[in-house]
Amino acid sequence: MNLPILSSEGNLAFYLQEIKKFPLLSAEEEFMLAKRFKEHGDTKAAHKLVTSHLRLVAKIAMGYRGYGLPITDLISEGNVGIMKAVKK
Repeated sequence: MNLPILSSEGNLAFYLQEIKKFPLLSAEEEFMLAKRFKEHGDTKAAHKLVTSHLRLVAKIAMGYRGYGLPITDLISEGNVGIMKAVKK
């Protein structure tokens, strides 16, 4: 259950292609996965929740280009935020 690795600007295009492989979830799927993680500690459910939002994180991060931070750092921080959100 590994997430795609984002290590440098040159790797960004590859990372963006890799995250497209993860399916988007319906609201019902998200609810059921969140419930499974919360009630049973199902880490596979948490993984699906995180990976289904990687494209959203990348899209939001792209909106902050030009603010002086590398886009890879913005995406990485956003991914950490998604992981923390799933835990709550």
